[in-house]
Amino acid sequence: MRKKVLKIGITAGDPAGIGPEVSLKAINSIRDSAIIPVLFCRKSILENLYSDIFSAYEIIDSKSAGAEDLAHLQTGKKYVYDIPLDLPLPVPGSGSAATGSESRSYIDRALDLWRSGAIDAVVTAPVSKSYIEKSGIAFTGHTEYIAERIGERDPYMMMYSRKYRVLLATMHLPVSRIRESISEDRLLNVMRSGYGCIRSIDGEEVSLAIAGLDPHCGDDGAIGSFDREVTLRAVAAARREGIPISGPFSADTLFIPSTWKRYNLVIAQYHDQGLIPFKMLAFNDGVNVTLGLSLVRTSADHGTAYDIAGRNVSRFTSMAEAIKLAKRLVFSRGG
Repeated sequence: MRKKVLKIGITAGDPAGIGPEVSLKAINSIRDSAIIPVLFCRKSILENLYSDIFSAYEIIDSKSAGAEDLAHLQTGKKYVYDIPLDLPLPVPGSGSAATGSESRSYIDRALDLWRSGAIDAVVTAPVSKSYIEKSGIAFTGHTEYIAERIGERDPYMMMYSRKYRVLLATMHLPVSRIRESISEDRLLNVMRSGYGCIRSIDGEEVSLAIAGLDPHCGDDGAIGSFDREVTLRAVAAARREGIPISGPFSADTLFIPSTWKRYNLVIAQYHDQGLIPFKMLAFNDGVNVTLGLSLVRTSADHGTAYDIAGRNVSRFTSMAEAIKLAKRLVFSRGG
């Protein structure tokens, strides 16, 4: 039976960045009775650094509350899942190993509660990869960390806005490793995952396209043979499965807005090939979506923005859109 109300866990990100601010602002902007927001953060940070926008929140004491206690959260209320730590208050704009470690504790607690069934989705505010690494663990990115933490493999990163959507075949890899990391099977799995997700959002009549890896898709072998030997075969295999995908197309023309908008989803083969055009056109309202996992996870598409942290000038649109999209994705799965 489909739920009528969802508990969406929102992790506050690096507490020295804009994560707590955009999270509070986004939650305060939501007027949706189907969403019960639960913000994972240290209460003392919100009380001392964001008192002007932190009001009317119910506090959940993580030391005494179990997963079963979240079953009694009420529609129309906002909650903070307080994670008290014996640390000084962070200085806005000054990230550190301590703030990196704290941001990871928010993620870990939210994932634990998702696994127990206490929350239905996780929305993440931005963290610093380098400061989490400095706290003592390997961390190449939110997406990879979450997949490992919940024991699942092969997550994919999709950037979503109402006009533009791009799905990445590879994620946080150095350019020197991109080619060796892409196979026909990987591309086919990316196409399957993207098709399933975008059809659940846009309906049955959708169309997809894929960018070539090499400039001009290899110029028929003059530059390279990868797209002819790998990408084209993956496209043919996907089409045999009924996936309406075209390509490969040269990225320098596929990402022209008038061309891009013809497709419900475009697949890029590496990080910057897809994210540079996306952020140029949809930076303020874009959402990072993780595909390929049983968890519905979305995120703002920007970083920690230490340079403006604590000044109450950050835009929260991306974070708000991430919360709204998480709800749609849970319901599209039969939530």
